Amino acid sequence: MEALPGYEQTLVWAGQRIAGVRPEDLDLASPCRDWNVRALVAHIVAGIWYFKALATDEPVADLMRGLSDLVGDDPFASYDRAGRSALEVWRAPGALDRSYVLPLGERPGREALAIHQADLLVHGWDVAEATHQDSTMDPELAAFSLETLSGFIQPAMRGPGRAYAPAVAAGAGADDEERLLAFVGRTSAWR
Repeated sequence: MEALPGYEQTLVWAGQRIAGVRPEDLDLASPCRDWNVRALVAHIVAGIWYFKALATDEPVADLMRGLSDLVGDDPFASYDRAGRSALEVWRAPGALDRSYVLPLGERPGREALAIHQADLLVHGWDVAEATHQDSTMDPELAAFSLETLSGFIQPAMRGPGRAYAPAVAAGAGADDEERLLAFVGRTSAWR
């Protein structure tokens, strides 16, 4: 799978889950410790704006800290506005061929977008789980995300206060979705 089509498909899939968030769901706990659904959706929207800013050479150093509530009264409208803006930038000629400086070093555009796609897919699952929606991932997207994150996440990036939880064991015969979720430390026991 290529990064841009994977990103486009993931934006649609995660957007369907965010569209299913009701106002009364915003205070529900989520699989992301310390984040309720509102904070999780705000993180997703902020991430989209972050990668859009990255691709347009806008300053990103304080972007994530300066966005207090990106959800408002309509989580999907906030998400959709960010997603449309980001797609316009990432679809531009040459956007995937450049290199971008991420917090963990310089990455080619295709890889940077694939990292964001994987994050978006996992957090879309988080939203679906927290709000009791269908969290089943497209198998091709799960496989692509697993491959991306397997080459990206290092041991120093895992643990309390870090970007990723410790990996958990995937059961024998696990499919790519189950392996991806185990790799990023997700379990059904979060509830």
